[in-house]
Amino acid sequence: MNISIIGRLTGPKGDIAYQILSKIAPQFPAVKFNIAGGPVTSRFEELASDNIEFYGFVDNVPEVIKESDLVIGAGRVAVEALQLNTPILAIGEKQYMGILDKSNIKKAQISNFGDCALDESHDFKQISKDLKNFIQSDYQQDNLSEVVDQYSPEVILPKINQVYSHALTDVAFSKQKEAAVVMYHRVVNEPLTDSKFNVYITKDKLDWQLGNLKKRGFDFITFKDLANGVKAKKPIILTFDDGYEDNYLNLLPLLKKHQAKAVIYCLGDCTVQSNTWDEKLGEPCAHLMSDNQIKECHDSGLVEIASHGLKHQHLPGLIDKEAREEFELSKSNLESLINDKVVSFAYPYGDYGDREEALAYESGYDFAIGTVNGPLKLTDNYYAIRRIQIFPNEGKLGFWKKTSGFYLRLCKLKSKDF
Repeated sequence: MNISIIGRLTGPKGDIAYQILSKIAPQFPAVKFNIAGGPVTSRFEELASDNIEFYGFVDNVPEVIKESDLVIGAGRVAVEALQLNTPILAIGEKQYMGILDKSNIKKAQISNFGDCALDESHDFKQISKDLKNFIQSDYQQDNLSEVVDQYSPEVILPKINQVYSHALTDVAFSKQKEAAVVMYHRVVNEPLTDSKFNVYITKDKLDWQLGNLKKRGFDFITFKDLANGVKAKKPIILTFDDGYEDNYLNLLPLLKKHQAKAVIYCLGDCTVQSNTWDEKLGEPCAHLMSDNQIKECHDSGLVEIASHGLKHQHLPGLIDKEAREEFELSKSNLESLINDKVVSFAYPYGDYGDREEALAYESGYDFAIGTVNGPLKLTDNYYAIRRIQIFPNEGKLGFWKKTSGFYLRLCKLKSKDF
């Protein structure tokens, strides 16, 4: 039988390895203990024997793991052993977890398999007992594939990207007490006399607003810009919900005219071709963008295409499976369409709770936005970003206030709605 200790031989980990090799390994002369790591100092060299061999530092750790009946280690070593379906006795600098199975795997993950926890004195008598049971029994490894999947590149890389995106945004907004994230929906040629919810702005008025923002020195950015580390002295994020066809017909030309940027939140189900959720409540029918129009917006370089769910459903009212699909399938469908990453999500109706925030994070979004709910400071919660709605009758003074950089704080001070 081959048991491999993998890890550095300095500091607390070196002391643990020394204790195992000097006190426990001699109890099992028929078992080969292989040590991959270093440096192999004189105190370790003195322990070398027929059943203890030091490899020193090795380039191919997976090969050592494959040739082992049991691996002793923590952190990355434990993850690699799990991925190769090799039994692992998890012991790190802080905690002894024992041989991993379904009963202790979740606790082991919390401490990075023993490396990150409160200091704990290791019970080497218990370690010896656990090794004896393993050696003398016909050990059958539990099926831990569900845990292994959590460490796949497909799962880990988005999480790493989220950390970087949030860190870059923290830096970009470190001096911003309040960032203007404004909300629009439709962009129409003339005022809609039959609109029930007034979710529109006229093309002429938006033209003036974009020009006004440029004159005031604003930098038009998107959430994707933030994820990529773009810095702006005076940032503003323009968002347009639902993905209406008039965004393509009227908004895109205005963005080109002013060299401005915007985020359009589209649905991930292309079979939804109009605003059916509002039509049934009395709002006039409005067509949504076609796939080709969405792609053309994205390809312009001026529009971030982002997700508004699959069918514009009220997320808190869905069961877990349905809610998860709204996040995951809309993201994958839109990414396949535009051949690019979708980094942000807008909660339909602006309604969400802790579950929806968690699903946005778990589904790989870097940002998620509501409407008038959420903290005042954008960096306080990247999955509860507050927006300021621009209404069709917004006057010049009102527009200046809402994009001033102190509007949210002013409303809070006056106990007014946003």
